[in-house]
Amino acid sequence: MMIIDTNTSILGIIGNPLKQTLSPWMHNLTLEKMGLNYVYLPFEVARESLPDVISAVRTLNIKGLNVTIPFKEEVIPLLDELSEEANACGAVNVIKNDNGHLVGYNTDGRGFIASLREEDVPLKGRALFIGAGGATRSTASELARAGITHIDFLDTNKERASAMASFINGSNCSTSANEMSEEAFADLGKLADIIVNASPVGMYPRTGDAPVSSLNTVGNNTVLCDLIYNPLKTRFLLMGEARGLKAIGGFSMFVYQGAFTLEILTGMKPPVEYMKEVVLHQLGQ
Repeated sequence: MMIIDTNTSILGIIGNPLKQTLSPWMHNLTLEKMGLNYVYLPFEVARESLPDVISAVRTLNIKGLNVTIPFKEEVIPLLDELSEEANACGAVNVIKNDNGHLVGYNTDGRGFIASLREEDVPLKGRALFIGAGGATRSTASELARAGITHIDFLDTNKERASAMASFINGSNCSTSANEMSEEAFADLGKLADIIVNASPVGMYPRTGDAPVSSLNTVGNNTVLCDLIYNPLKTRFLLMGEARGLKAIGGFSMFVYQGAFTLEILTGMKPPVEYMKEVVLHQLGQ
C-alpha cells in the first residue's frame, strides 16, 4: 500500500489530452515495487499554462515529469539544459529537476531501439516512416544514430515530411520526403528494411483502420513496426503477419521508455519485466 507523507517525492506527466495514458498506472505500481517513496501524477494542462507549469516544477520541487503531446518541442526553451539525445532529436519527453536546474531528456528513441534489439532486428539499411509527427522525430533520429543509412518519410502533409527529412538528414543518413499515398508507399515499401507506422491510424478505439490497404510490394524480410501500443497488434501489424513478416508493436517501446525515465529520475534500474506485466494487465491481456 502506497503511503504519502512529507518525504514523498512527486513525479508526473504533462500533456493534453491525457485520457488514454497508462503511465501513472505503470509508474506508480513500479515505484511501489521498487520500495521508493514516490507518487506519479497526471497533469493535463492548457498550452498557455505551460510556462507556469514549468515554473511550478521548481517552486513545488517536483522531481521530474514526463512530457507528451503537444509539449515535447514547446517545453525546450523553458529548460536549462538538454541531454545529447534530446538535443539531437529536438524533442523532450522527460524533465529532471536537479535542485531547480531543469534538464530535458528523450527516452522515446532509446525505447524504440531497445524494442528492436529485443527482437534481434538488424539496425542497417533503409527505413520508411508513415507519419512525420512528434513520435517520428525521436525514433527516426535514434535509428539514424544506430546505423540506418537512409530514411524515407511519408506524410499526408508533404511539408511536414520535408521538414522531418531536412531535420534528420546528415552525413551518416540520407533522407527523402513524399506525400502519403498508396502509390508512394508501394514504391518505397519494396526498398525498405524497416517500415514504421508513426501515425495514429489504427489506435484505439479505431482499431479496424490501417495506414495502407496493401503490403503486396513489401519484401519478405522487411520488419514492420507500429508505435501504437493499444491495441497490442494493430490492423497494420496483422496485415504484416498475414504476409509472414516480423511485426513489432509499440508495447515494448512504451515500457522501455518508461524504464529509462525512472532510471533517470530515481537513479535506480526498474524491473522491466514487472512493468510489462503491469501494462499487459491494464490492457486486459
